Amino acid sequence: SGELKSDVDWHESNYLEAGTYIAKGLKRAATIFTSSSPVDGRQRVLIIFTDGMIQDAGADKDIMVQARQELDGLSVQTFGIVVRRFAQHTQTDIDAEATLKPIVSAPQDEHFMNLQIDEVPDQALNGL
Repeated sequence: SGELKSDVDWHESNYLEAGTYIAKGLKRAATIFTSSSPVDGRQRVLIIFTDGMIQDAGADKDIMVQARQELDGLSVQTFGIVVRRFAQHTQTDIDAEATLKPIVSAPQDEHFMNLQIDEVPDQALNGL
């Protein structure tokens, strides 16, 4: 969890406004999980962080659906976290939620969070 926290800290310090594309990353995650076995009965988990709408949710939808099916077939629990800058939800946050929620494992409400950036360490990372 220390490495994950340092990665989150880095992203907080180096925030860039840019698009979010994950279709190829989902496909790559499925490939990685296919080539490795869980150690000591540990669960396979994928956590997706985003601060904006997933741009390839429409254009590469078939790739994402296929990757989602592969991840499900490998018993990978996929969690999604929208990281927002402000306490109130902006349209950007709402758009991010609408494109991320369909990608997480079912039941979606148990595999999804929408957190203000300062809440991420306590709400999402401390339990890892």
